[in-house]
Amino acid sequence: MLARTVITRRGRRFRGYFPSHKMGRMVAWESLLERDAILLLECSRGVVFYREQPTLIEYADDERLGMYYPDFEVTREDGGLLHLEIKTSAELAKPEVESRFRAIAAHYRRQQRDFRIATEREIQREPLLTNARTLAYVAGRTGNSLPSARVLASKIGYDALPFVDAEAQLGRELVIRLIAGGTLTCDLTLPLAGNTPVAIAMGGHHAAYLL
Repeated sequence: MLARTVITRRGRRFRGYFPSHKMGRMVAWESLLERDAILLLECSRGVVFYREQPTLIEYADDERLGMYYPDFEVTREDGGLLHLEIKTSAELAKPEVESRFRAIAAHYRRQQRDFRIATEREIQREPLLTNARTLAYVAGRTGNSLPSARVLASKIGYDALPFVDAEAQLGRELVIRLIAGGTLTCDLTLPLAGNTPVAIAMGGHHAAYLL
């Protein structure tokens, strides 16, 4: 159960729900930047679970007690937990906001818990965000008809090859579906095209974090 009702009718910000293939449910977001962050969480192979506004954090702020709800709690492949805040760089530049999050970050350090703030500079990098949108679109439609890694290796081998060569042998749609399904891996900060290396996912290739 969430510690806070996420979607409200107050304010003028965009709000909505994202159909998460990874979580198997609708995930609430309260800004377009949060929605974009969800796309990166969906595509991060090292992220096994995430949830929005998971719990209330109480922290000391100039001898006062502050209350804070992190935007996301992320469970990593190694079992570690991260609380993630999504803010625009313009908002973070406001003195009162910067002061508040300095106190919040200090609280997490004292508790020896992982916390970070992600802005549009990390979230909306290109071509990363476009790639994440492309993969999220097909993630729920990968189906059971995708070739296994063994069958795939008989066609393209286990060594990395340029995206353009994989596309020529398998077709672009299948390559995209295989990346979305985790059978193929590539650096999503590079274009899904041209000479970007593509390989069959093996072990540690899955432990990737895009945020």
